[in-house]
Amino acid sequence: MSNEPKSAYEEFRPERIKHMDLIQAVIARLASEAALVRGWALTVAAAFYGFAAKNLNWRIAAVGLLPVIAFWWLNVYCLWTEQKYRCLYNRVATSAESVEPFSMDASKEAAPMSKAIWSPVVWPFYFAMVAVGAVIIVAGL
Repeated sequence: MSNEPKSAYEEFRPERIKHMDLIQAVIARLASEAALVRGWALTVAAAFYGFAAKNLNWRIAAVGLLPVIAFWWLNVYCLWTEQKYRCLYNRVATSAESVEPFSMDASKEAAPMSKAIWSPVVWPFYFAMVAVGAVIIVAGL
């Protein structure tokens, strides 16, 4: 019988580590998708706003706001879902509460959407695009 203290990692059985790996893969995929959405939002907005600015057409700029708002919502949803999976990951890692083995259900996790909406990664990016659209609309009037 050894009197050595137990390692903090003794609770991490291979099954638990695999479960954490699966959740981490979802988190990484959601983060990648969010970045991809921001790239598409910038591309689409630049196309609409560039054409609108060239012709000083406020209607094209106004239509360009629609995809920006749609991409904003999609980005918030990706970030919100990612935050929910991070909560699930933390529950599995700390085993504070029982989590069904290999459960990937993050729907019951408490992650406020407002935190995703006002994330410093999301709102300044889309606010700037909306502001550019508003300036082109005002200039076109």
